[in-house]
Order: sequence, then structure tokens, then C-alpha cells
Amino acid sequence: MYYILYNDRSNRGKPIWIARKLVRKLKRKKINFQLISFLELNGQIKEFHNNLSNQDCVYLVGGDGTFHYYLNHVFPEYISYRIFIVASGRGNDLARDYKKHKPFEITHLVNDLPTITINEEQKQVFINGIGMGVDSNVCDRQLQNAILKKRESYFKVALSIFKTFKPYPLDIEIDGKSYHYDKVWFFVCNHGCYFGGGMKITPKAIREDDVLDVCIVHDIKLWSLLLVFPLVFFGLHRFFRKKYLDFISAKHIIARPRNCNILQLDGEVAYNVTRIEIHR
Repeated sequence: MYYILYNDRSNRGKPIWIARKLVRKLKRKKINFQLISFLELNGQIKEFHNNLSNQDCVYLVGGDGTFHYYLNHVFPEYISYRIFIVASGRGNDLARDYKKHKPFEITHLVNDLPTITINEEQKQVFINGIGMGVDSNVCDRQLQNAILKKRESYFKVALSIFKTFKPYPLDIEIDGKSYHYDKVWFFVCNHGCYFGGGMKITPKAIREDDVLDVCIVHDIKLWSLLLVFPLVFFGLHRFFRKKYLDFISAKHIIARPRNCNILQLDGEVAYNVTRIEIHR
């Protein structure tokens, strides 16, 4: 059986008509399917998962937040069925790594995702990456925009955040080595290359390898950062002065931020964060 799960609330309802388009294809091929809204599941994703067999296929229609939501409701259960992504959100950073926006399979990824523990109590998996700093504040603003039904690009919101954001101190332990930064603008730990809907923040990241890619932007003047920031779309920021940017590959990370307690995970937002621990 093919199950098509679509997110009614993602990207102004775009997943609904994309799901219906997929339905028409399955009908032409005379394949048995069920079309299910996430709202219909009403939080019963784990029960849905437990009723599937390795003969089933699940298509998730939505954005990165949709995939994050589904996989974390299943985690830590093993996924034995085939699972496909139909990217139809606003950012689609997972799809960008594979240069695909049509249905593509992620079965080989879902049981080997990195984990993050927030404040030593809440363990989750993430698909693309996590961040604290300007990017997490942008995601927080975008959440408010969604409530107000206001649409702004990541880049535009980031420019407004820069004006009021205060760089924060960060203590971080990466694979047993300790680092301290006084003025952090971005702390990003990525599984893939992208964040923010196409910004190539960690251009050398490879999803299939056994490490995560950390990017820390620190101790840089605002005017310099504004000049460098557009280069992130192309991954060219990596050629900027190394004293302002650290790129580190890692398997185990413990971070303790101060005066910055908003965290973004695949674009979703967590608050009151004082400690995170990440494993690959």
C-alpha cells in the first residue's frame, strides 16, 4: 500500500494540490493508495507507523519541517518501509542537497540521522541542521509571520535581525576539544549543505559521511558581515578571513550558549535552550 501524507499548513496549502497530482499518477498506474492529512492523524503518527509493514511506501508531502515532525514522532523506532519525500515547503533544503523536488527516496537516511539532546532531557533527530544566533532568530520571526500570514524571505528577515541582534558568548566542546567565542553571530551544525531555503552555509557537507559540519561566524563587525552574508548563497563565504569563520568537522558536540536561548532545528524553533549535545 502507498500512503500519501500531506501537510495542510505548509507553504499556503501547496502540498495539498501536489498530493492530488501524485494521486492522479497512482490512479493511472492502478496502485492502491491512501491520501491522509497530517491533521487527520491528530498526533497519532507513531500508531500509524506501527501498523505499516516493509511492503508499504510512505510519501511525505511538505517542507523540511514536515519531515522533521514525522521522523521525530517515529523516533527512536526503526523504519522498515520505504519512505519518499515530495518537497513542497518554502525552503526544501533537504531536496536541494539532492537537486530534486520531485519524489525521491530517503529510506537510506532515516535510520542514521544525527541526534540532539536539548537541556539534557529532550532528544530528537534532525535532517538538515541546527543553529543558534541570527538564523534561529530569523526562524522565530518567520514563525510569527506565519501566524500573521505575512510572507518574507529568509534574506530580508535576516537583514532586519542584524540591526538589533547582539552577538553572544559560546562555550563549545567538539570531539573533546574545548573552544570559547566571545561574539558569535552564527553557530550552525549541519548534516547537509543548506539552511534558510538555499543558503549554502556548510558547502563541503556530505550527508552520507560520518561527520557533521560546524560553521561559527564570530568577532566580525556588522558592516563586514553584511558584505559577506550574500556570499552564503553560493558557499563563497568560506574564502573570507579565517579569523572570523571557523569550519570544523565533528561527531560529538556540546555547546553552552549565553544570552542566546533560541534554537532552530530544521527551521523549527525551541526556546529556553541553555545546553545542547549533538551526536553523529
